[in-house]
Amino acid sequence: MEDGAAVVADGGWLIAAAPTGLGKTAAALAVALEAARSDEHQKTILFMTGRQSQHAIVVETVRAINERLSPGEQKVRLVDLIGQQGMCIHDISQESPWVFGKLCANLRKEKSCSFWMKDVSEIRPRIYQDPLHVEELSDICRNHSDGQGRPGICPWKVARESASGADIVVCDYNHIFHERVREASLAAMGLNLEELILIVDEAHNLPDRIRRGMERRMTATLIRDALFEVQEYLGEEQKINEKEDDSKTDSISRLILVEGALKRLRQRLPVWFQGLKNQLKSDQDDIAVPAKTFLIEVQNALSSHLGEPLPLRTLVTTLAEVEVEMDKDEEESDTASKRLSEVINICSDLADDPALAVVFDLMGDEGRLTTHLLDPGVVAGPLFEDASGGILMSGTLFPPTMYRDLLRIPTSKMTCCEEYESPFLSDRRPVIVANDVTTRFKDRSEDMTKKIRSHLHALLRETPGHVAVFCPSYSQLKEIIEKGSWPGRRVIIEERAWRKRDIEKAIASLHSARRQRQRVMLAGVFNAKLSEGIDYSGNILDAVACIGLPLAPPSARQKAMESYVADRFGAGNRWRYASAQPAMNSILQAMGRPIRKAEDRALVLLLERRVKSGGFRSCLPTGLTMVDSSDSRITGRHAKRFFQRHPEPAKGM
Repeated sequence: MEDGAAVVADGGWLIAAAPTGLGKTAAALAVALEAARSDEHQKTILFMTGRQSQHAIVVETVRAINERLSPGEQKVRLVDLIGQQGMCIHDISQESPWVFGKLCANLRKEKSCSFWMKDVSEIRPRIYQDPLHVEELSDICRNHSDGQGRPGICPWKVARESASGADIVVCDYNHIFHERVREASLAAMGLNLEELILIVDEAHNLPDRIRRGMERRMTATLIRDALFEVQEYLGEEQKINEKEDDSKTDSISRLILVEGALKRLRQRLPVWFQGLKNQLKSDQDDIAVPAKTFLIEVQNALSSHLGEPLPLRTLVTTLAEVEVEMDKDEEESDTASKRLSEVINICSDLADDPALAVVFDLMGDEGRLTTHLLDPGVVAGPLFEDASGGILMSGTLFPPTMYRDLLRIPTSKMTCCEEYESPFLSDRRPVIVANDVTTRFKDRSEDMTKKIRSHLHALLRETPGHVAVFCPSYSQLKEIIEKGSWPGRRVIIEERAWRKRDIEKAIASLHSARRQRQRVMLAGVFNAKLSEGIDYSGNILDAVACIGLPLAPPSARQKAMESYVADRFGAGNRWRYASAQPAMNSILQAMGRPIRKAEDRALVLLLERRVKSGGFRSCLPTGLTMVDSSDSRITGRHAKRFFQRHPEPAKGM
């Protein structure tokens, strides 16, 4: 709080690496509220998190703050906001995301959604009266009646139109860091970036979240589908034109040119892809392709058609405007035309920027191009420059100086990069390192797998409750866990296709098994569904085992990332920023799953001897104490002694 107060009030930034259980949310909100209310022009706090489960923590914290305010002191007003479909009370909320988006937009455009058409001014005082979870807001809006007794008002509209009068708005990263969402959202909420204090929770996820926002794929199938959509849309426009006396002439002319360009691109792309495929060596899965080379192929397809050239920008904007009906079962959230427009636009905007890598690989027999943003600071830097300061925080924002560099936190403003130690982790979360095992590729063998399983069996025998195990990949999860035998344990194994309901079911199973005095081994993968962002409340995990190092495999993208890091941050940071630190931070995230509050206790077992080596050890927090285990018998003794000292999980949720 002292560090935040020293910089945030002056529009600066605190980058805080603070372990779980220290009260980051309460501390950050207290600092931000003080700064916002002290400003001559009161600021709004935007609390951003990538997980909906974190929203509830913010709401409960603000309720606790309000309970402590002096009589007569203004309560903190909060608006909790999630995605439009997640808040919808209309029947269309059950449709697929793409279908919902189209139906909702049409209902609003035609003014035929009774929920959307209602005035929010009557219900707004209730929103400000006391902080509401988004589910509570939706229930209130569902039961709200207007003056004529008609029930229901759109919760999403209520939240957005109430945001400008709130002290705190809780929302997803996209409201700031996704250009299309930001431009639509901030204007609708009546907010300006320059008047916002930003709190970024779980900020270690932000760089990759920004990178994924610029990741697009181009295939021959995408060109084909976009062409069919343009032809369908063109036909509809021509019908309208006949009825409305040439009102669509310009649009039709552009669509005809785009149709011709896509036909030529559909012919040229497979030939070009075959040439790229021939360049792949026997030991290569992918190769880097200059963005300009791809644009040349597109430009050649745009060459004169019926004597009239088609500018690249016209192609991009026209494709983005194409509207067609999509299959309800379609997994994509946008039309093929829109996705193709975005691929070309990204390559065009960043063609001369080394922060963009374009990679060719094979998806089955079909070639594809993928855009990768190497530097999230390209997006984040200007936004942090314009915002009115704030706090970036996470238990694994380590080292904070690296995240300052990666996100281009402005040097023109005061910045505090701080790593905080936890006073309780050494005793209540001891860390054991098995120094006789590794998942390094050249050391993998059946004997090594048996050693890893032996350590796990020793941990499982001495642990009275549930144990979570995380592997570097799904293939190793299958090899080590699925093919193993785990007597006395019910085993729950994460699958690639898991969605939110599958995760919730797994967590519920842990609580149900504890009540029935059954023991569970929950197995997942680093950076996947179970190892990050899940709140394992009630000290439901007694121990966690982390197998190996989740290092990024060799690829054209990874090679480009390492080269870019070396050029931008120096050769000394090449390996750490691009490989070692992201891997260690993934392990730290998994290690933190069992400890959600100060009273929780859990044993951590790291099944990878490399974490003690100099390069990787320097990537861990300085206050992290580790003890060695040279074989599974010693692991078992450590576990037995720990649970003798702390036999019962912490009470309370």
